[in-house]
Parts: sequence; C-alpha cells; structure tokens
Amino acid sequence: MKKLLYITFIAFLACFTSCRKDKLITDKDAKLEFSRDSVLFDTVFTQIGSTTKLFTVHNRNKGTINISSLKLARGNASFYRLNVDGQPGKAFTDVEIPPHDSIYIFVEVTIDPNFDPSISPFIYRDSILFETNGNNQDVDLIAFGQNAYYHMPDKKIIFNNTQALYYGIEPCNTTWLNDKPHLVYGYAVVDSACNLTIQAGTKVYMHNGAGLWVYRFGSIQINGTQTNPVTFQGDRLEPEYKDVPGQWDRIWINEGTGNNVINYAVIKNGFIGVHVGYSLLDGLDLPYLNNTIGNETRKLNLSNTIIQNCSFAGLLAHNYTVTGGNDVISNCGKYLTVFQYGGSYCFRQSTFANYWNQSNNSGTPQSRTTPSFFFNNYVGTLPLPFDSLFFGNCILEGSLGEEFQFDTLAGGFNNQAKFRFDYSMLRTQMNTTHPTRFVFCLKNQNPDFANAGGYDFHIGTNSAAGNTGNSSHSAQWPLDIEGNFRSFPDLGAYKK
Repeated sequence: MKKLLYITFIAFLACFTSCRKDKLITDKDAKLEFSRDSVLFDTVFTQIGSTTKLFTVHNRNKGTINISSLKLARGNASFYRLNVDGQPGKAFTDVEIPPHDSIYIFVEVTIDPNFDPSISPFIYRDSILFETNGNNQDVDLIAFGQNAYYHMPDKKIIFNNTQALYYGIEPCNTTWLNDKPHLVYGYAVVDSACNLTIQAGTKVYMHNGAGLWVYRFGSIQINGTQTNPVTFQGDRLEPEYKDVPGQWDRIWINEGTGNNVINYAVIKNGFIGVHVGYSLLDGLDLPYLNNTIGNETRKLNLSNTIIQNCSFAGLLAHNYTVTGGNDVISNCGKYLTVFQYGGSYCFRQSTFANYWNQSNNSGTPQSRTTPSFFFNNYVGTLPLPFDSLFFGNCILEGSLGEEFQFDTLAGGFNNQAKFRFDYSMLRTQMNTTHPTRFVFCLKNQNPDFANAGGYDFHIGTNSAAGNTGNSSHSAQWPLDIEGNFRSFPDLGAYKK
C-alpha cells in the first residue's frame, strides 16, 4: 500500500511540474535578442509584392518573456506585412516566448505606386517596434522601391493539349522608353508587321518564365550605346539572385524581316539569351526551312552585346542569318551557340567562353558535359546547308577539352566552301590543318582571361590572343566593346 501511495505521489508531482507555467520575467533588463538588426529588401517594384524575408527573436533568459506590444511603426498604413509565428497582421499584443526559445517573424512588402513618384528608385523605411516590460527595441525595415512600366498577359495559347503560354500584344510600332524600368509578365509580343524600338539605357526585368517574342514579320531594334546599354534580366533583384540562371525565358525573334538589330545589350540569367528562328508552336515547317516558299528574310545584326549565364544556351538559331561583332557570349549551362538546320553566321572580334560553374538547389556543383558550340545542317533526311559559317579574330574557348560538335549529313561542312575559322583561338581536338577552313588559328592556347568565372573576359599580358589577329577584321571593328581603339588586332571583343 505504501508503495502504491509513493508511486501516486511521484506521478502527481511530475504532472504538477510539467503543467506548471514557467515564471514570467518582469525585469526591465531582460531584453530580446534578434538574428538581425535590420531587414533589407533590394529593389521592389511598385504594385508587385516582394520576396519573403524572415528573422528570429530569441529569449536567452531563464524565464518566459512577454512582448506586450509588437507592431509596425507606420501602423496599418505601412506597406510592410508581418507574420508572427504563423499569425498575420501589423500589430500584436502579449506574444510570449518561453525560456531559451525563439519565434519566427516573416516580413513582406508591396510598394504603393503613388509613393514619392518623383524619385526612382526611392527608399521606403519602416521598423518593427517591440515593447517588453517597458523596454523598447526595434528592427529596421528598408526597401528600395521603383516605379515601372508593366507588360501583363491577357491572352493564352494552349499547345500539346496541356501547356499554356500567356502573352500580351504590345501596341504596334511602339518604343520602350528608358525613364522607368519595364517589368514583363508572360510574353510581351511584337505582333506581325509591327516594330518595337527599345531606347538606350532601358532596363527590362522579366518575371519567372517571361520573355519578349517578335512574331512572324515583326521586327525589333534594341538601340543601346556603349555608355547606356539595354539590360535584360530577371525581376528578382535581391543579391542572392544576382547570378542565378534560368530566371526568365528568352528574347525570341521569328522569321519574316531583315530589320532586327540588337546593339549594346546585356542579356543575362535567362533560359536562352536570344532565339532566332521558327516558332515551336507552329511546328517545324520543312518547306520554309528549305526556302521553298515565299521570300521571307531571316536576319539579325547582333553587335556589342553581352549574353551570359543562361541555363540552356546563349544564342539559339534555326536557319537564320546572324552577323555580329564585339559580342561576348559566356558561361551557359549547355551551349554558348546552337546553329541548327543550316543558315548563315558571321562573327568578328567576338569572345565566346564557357566556364559554367553553377550549383543546383541543394548546392551541389553541376558540371557541363555538352560542347559550347553545336552545328547541325539537316532535319530528318533533308539537308539544310550552311550558306556560310565564319569566325574572324574570335576567341572560342571553354573548360572542356573539346568544345565543338558538328552534327552533319554525308560530308556536311567539308562540302561547304564558306566554312572558315580565320585568325581565331579554338578549344578543340579537331584537325585544324585544313588550309582554307582553319586559317592561322591558335589551338588550345592560353587566353589569360582576367576572371572567367566572374564574367571578366579581358585578356591579360600572357594571352596568346594578343596582337595575333588579322587587321582586315579589326578594320571593320576599329573600336572594342568598351570603345577603345584597336591599335593592334587582338582576338576577341576586348582590346588588350
């Protein structure tokens, strides 16, 4: 009996102890500890919500602490929103934190487009105020807001019976001004027979999956300058997204006009930088590809342009004519250039360099196994020969031992009189002794890039590309991509 009473007493004592509430601290010296003293939101576009930030509030004391008031300093008028341990709101009372425990606070912000519209970008500040036992503490909130032109989809195309492409058609023959950024959701479409001009210095931000689509018979002129390039990138502007590839889709130019120009643009962090050629939605039109219908021209002049960090390819071309100079295409997940189904391609004084070094979501580095340069001259059994394939005073480099793949029908490029690498640096295992197809080429030499992983492809004093070019090519491009005069014909887009 005594044993039973003893067990009952112990059980009662354990229950009483476990159910007893920890002592509430009332000492004014008992303070909260924060995982950060300020929460920074990099550029947040007006009307569009930000990413979610979080921080933790710790109680390092031996007893429970009660936050009698937790609120935004601007109150209900604040553009910020809070979620405190799972409860949304802008003001909270009697939030308790047990001893040696913590709570999560999540913060979001949406900037009112009418807030201080004369300043762009502008800074919007607030703070979270904490009152515990008469002790006041705060965490600052800082957001850089910006007005923008918004290009929103209002139509959709269903293809493959399940997939939807959302788009909006731009006004015909319009100009994108540079006074405010442009934010694109879905596809911004330049309609058939219409033109889009983009002013120097314009900043274009693409939402996830968004793109710019120049439809059949439409045209585009991207008119950047050396000091005011046009930039295309994703709309996540927090520092951690600076070099994340695949944040948006592509610039896509269909067939039908020869008046397509991209000059002084920076195109980065997409799936594909620039795609020129047929519409995947319309299917692969073999008569069109074989030039047996109509007189459709397919031309793009791509010059003084940087394309980098695309998850698939920098430049994808389907039976197109592309001419370029002073271009830098670098560090893409699969290919730098894909030229399929024939076409005509000519580049001078350009740098192509692929030192892809990205990680997946778990932080595991992803190695690249595909060559940087892919060339194909057929579809099915139909040959679609290259009218020309020419690189002059160019650097074509990468981290693989073989950076070229030629997928050709019977003889392929060996039958093409205009297949030529002229005074260029190549990373390849090909036999480059052919006297007319490889002219004074440097094979597997050191380009001595300043910082290949950091997208700096200036060549150093030890570069084999210095002073080894052909003056006839540099004469056509007397200034490098930065506007420096080429007194000697170096290879690539940058003067040594």
